[in-house]
Amino acid sequence: MTKVAEIERIRWAHFREGVSVRELSRRFHASRKTIRRALIDPGPWRYRESQARARPVMDGVAPMIRRWLEEDDCRPRKQRHTAKRVWERLRDEHGFQGGQSTVRQWIRENARPAMSRVTVPLAHDPGAEAQMDFGEAQAKIAGELRTVHLFCARLAHSTRDVVVAYSREDRAAWLDGHVVAFTTWGGAPATIWYDNPSQLGRLVEGRFQPCDDFLALQSAYRFRAHHCTPAQGHEKGLVENLVGYQRRTYMVPIPDADTLSDLNALLAFRCAAEERRRRRGQVQTVGERFLAERPLLAPLPARPFLPCTRHPVRATLQALVTFHQRRYSVPVEVAGRRLWLRAFAEHVEVWTQTRCVARHHREDGPGEPICDFWHYLPVLRRKPGAFANALPVRQARFAEEAGAVLRTLEVRHSDRRRAHREFLAICALAVDVEPVRWQAACAAALARGEVSAAGVRTALHGDPVPGRLSEPVRLPASLLEVAVPAGDVDQYSQLLEAMG
Repeated sequence: MTKVAEIERIRWAHFREGVSVRELSRRFHASRKTIRRALIDPGPWRYRESQARARPVMDGVAPMIRRWLEEDDCRPRKQRHTAKRVWERLRDEHGFQGGQSTVRQWIRENARPAMSRVTVPLAHDPGAEAQMDFGEAQAKIAGELRTVHLFCARLAHSTRDVVVAYSREDRAAWLDGHVVAFTTWGGAPATIWYDNPSQLGRLVEGRFQPCDDFLALQSAYRFRAHHCTPAQGHEKGLVENLVGYQRRTYMVPIPDADTLSDLNALLAFRCAAEERRRRRGQVQTVGERFLAERPLLAPLPARPFLPCTRHPVRATLQALVTFHQRRYSVPVEVAGRRLWLRAFAEHVEVWTQTRCVARHHREDGPGEPICDFWHYLPVLRRKPGAFANALPVRQARFAEEAGAVLRTLEVRHSDRRRAHREFLAICALAVDVEPVRWQAACAAALARGEVSAAGVRTALHGDPVPGRLSEPVRLPASLLEVAVPAGDVDQYSQLLEAMG
């Protein structure tokens, strides 16, 4: 095959220097046919077949293979011929002598792709659509390798992404992911594409029926949900690509964060950094397209939407409520009452009709009850003997100053019950003041050596300690010589006899 550089020299010599075809053939050691072709075609040249090469092994069975593959178009996708199965049928049913690789090569060159696999390029109007889904990845949280569930959302026009990590994929996580995405975008698109997640509803006769919480979310943010055909995830290919991209990019190497909130801060930073990217086929960056799309999103609701599910509960006489097999404490004042539990993605709140009475980090599944020491303080003051074995005490995370006060009292008093009773009295002083003031008062009492409820009260309110004068008493000179007689107990006996 004559190279392009040689063709260029042939053409230059002929058209610029006037060298004849005969001389060019002698100079370049090429036939006159090759020289004339070079003068017509500047290259690069490719081999061209004037007629199809004969394939004696495949030509006899080719019509049969074409018929099998055409019939496959009407059959279930998972019950169609593979190249291996075609070769096996030819071998077993027709005595075919060729190799499997020969059949595989013929099918690769001649079989047309199934029409169902052919896609059409799409364009998305600004503010019109978004796509959302969940994925999984590994992350280190507080040194522990965990599986986190990643909520992924992408605006279809600008491809501005939002990725949020959660401990679990449930309805509260779905709702919270929407709120975070809409807050990040500054509004909601007109339509959002989903699979058919069981957390948001259920399929009834092939049609998705959303739950009330999801309908309330749609109403608050004014968008409509479009659910893909079951088992056809490619219908929302933008977010499917995002799930894989963020796992390969944001989560490699495996991130190491102290808390889930720290991990989400990292994910938010990396999503924002993507605004500098220019997607394939686009002139503007993601950030420039998002800047133009943002005003076309529906505005956020004036009243914030609570991304939680609500459940009626009853507090037991141990001041515990149960949700998803885990028990949470409430103040003893509401023990035995009917309450409402709000389950958010990462925490739970327990409410009366008008106020929140308890808030805990969420832990699903069976396990030790999650107790707040301050919920049980009134009962512990009445029963200080239970202090040593009380679960709320063992789970308590006292401030450093309060812990020092407790240790000092236990060292000072040989009777631990007395030490615990005094500590509970000190804790009771924290109920009506800011935690920082109470901690400072405990530190002041430790510094003065007045480690008692009276000492902490003095540091809080400036009141003198009962039984102790704040300053030494100075008597006048006229009273220094006055003698005070000792008491006579016989006078009390005489009084009793007179009254009898």
